[in-house]
Amino acid sequence: MESHKSPIYNKVKQARLLAVFDFDHTLVDGNTDTWITKLHPCTMQLIREHQQYGWCWTNIMDKVFEVLHSEKFLKNDFVTCLESLKFTAGMKETCNYLQSNSVSTIIISDSNSYFIDHLLERDSLHCTFCSIYTNPAGWRSDGRLHVERFHEHECTVCPLNLCKRKVLQTHLADCAERYESIVYVGDGHGDLCPSLALKPGDYILARDGYKLLKYLKGEKGEEVKADVIPWSSGFEVLQFFQQLCE
Repeated sequence: MESHKSPIYNKVKQARLLAVFDFDHTLVDGNTDTWITKLHPCTMQLIREHQQYGWCWTNIMDKVFEVLHSEKFLKNDFVTCLESLKFTAGMKETCNYLQSNSVSTIIISDSNSYFIDHLLERDSLHCTFCSIYTNPAGWRSDGRLHVERFHEHECTVCPLNLCKRKVLQTHLADCAERYESIVYVGDGHGDLCPSLALKPGDYILARDGYKLLKYLKGEKGEEVKADVIPWSSGFEVLQFFQQLCE
């Protein structure tokens, strides 16, 4: 595995490039699921307890939404709470650059469709992404938010509800385009499995100070085939894409 400080990248035509983004702690500078617990802080204790019981994260969050509903929190309360969750500095500019240059861009996230759609629409970024893969969520007629697992899988590394490697492989299989290079931008443990599936000529942009980069620099380093690029600011991600495409 190599780490680049002053890299010279092989140029890639925009039409032959696929950009893949995680959402929490990558596009947005926080975790959407734990952010919503600000509405009712005792739900963080519920999350910790059910994690100890071995519950799947998606099922835990559905339980959180049930509690918030029982405490009379409405959709408008969710909107107000999410207002303080901002995109990581430089990521909106990165999204606008990718859209203006017609780079195929997708999201694979363990958040949920309501949170992601709301935040993208709030900041007028929805058109950047040709596909969004995440846990489906929606508002029921009684005013309760409900979330379900994205899919079932047999991966022993990923959480029960979402294997990002499987999602990426399915997306590639379904695409008419054959990409020359994939750029995967992420931060956490859930991004490890798809990162290890990437080939030479691909890039992993791993956020500095987070679990993904620690794994790639440590125990999983020998399994990495793609180039690993640490980043701290979305402006560094933007600069990387500009150097890769121009």
